[in-house]
Amino acid sequence: MAALAIAALLMQAPAARAQLPPWPTPPPGPVGGFPEVVPANEVTSVAAPVAPGSIALQVDPIFAGAVPRSLPRPMVQVVTAETDSQARVFLEFPAGSLTRTAQLTYEPVAIGLAPGPGPGQRLMRTFRLSLYDPKGAPTTPIFKVAVRMTLHPQPDDLAAAGNDQSRLFLARYDEGRRQWQPLVTNYYPANNSLTAHILQPGLFAVMTMPAPLS
Repeated sequence: MAALAIAALLMQAPAARAQLPPWPTPPPGPVGGFPEVVPANEVTSVAAPVAPGSIALQVDPIFAGAVPRSLPRPMVQVVTAETDSQARVFLEFPAGSLTRTAQLTYEPVAIGLAPGPGPGQRLMRTFRLSLYDPKGAPTTPIFKVAVRMTLHPQPDDLAAAGNDQSRLFLARYDEGRRQWQPLVTNYYPANNSLTAHILQPGLFAVMTMPAPLS
C-alpha cells in the first residue's frame, strides 16, 4: 500500500514542480572588468611636442565600480602647461572612461596650419590631443565615459564674437568629412569658461561666429 502511495506522488511530481513559484532572480554581478593599469617602468614614454605649453604624460584608468556611484565620479585631471594660467586647457577623465593606461600629448597648433573653418566662422585657437598605448603606438580610442574639456576664452575671442558669448563654441575636426564639427558647448560667466564633453582625441578649436555688422 505504501509503495502505491509513493508511486502516485512520483507520477504527480512534474506537475507539482510546475506549480512551484520561480526562484528569485540572483543579484547582478559586477559590470565589465577591472581596468588595466600598466606600471610606469613598463611604459615606453612618448616625447612632448615642442610647441610652448605642450605636455606628454601617462593617464591611468580608474575603476568605475560594480554599482552606480553618486556624482561626481572620481576623475583624473590633466592641465596643460601654458605660462599664462588663463590659456590652459583642463581635461577630466572620469572613472570608466579609459580601460587601459594611455599616454596623452597636448600640442597647440598654429591657426595657419589648421584646416579652414566653414563660411561665417572663424578659428580663434587650435590644439591637438593625441593618445598612445603603453608601447608608444598612436591610438584613437572611443572614451567609455565622456571626457570634460574646459578652457577660458581670451579677450580677443570675445571681441571677435562681438562680446556675445553665445557666438563662441568648441569644435573638433572630422578627418573623414574634412570639416569642423561643433561640440555642445556651455559658457559659465562666473569663471569665464567654455566646457564641452569629448569622446575622442583629435584636433580641436575655439571658434566664433562673428556678430553681424550693424
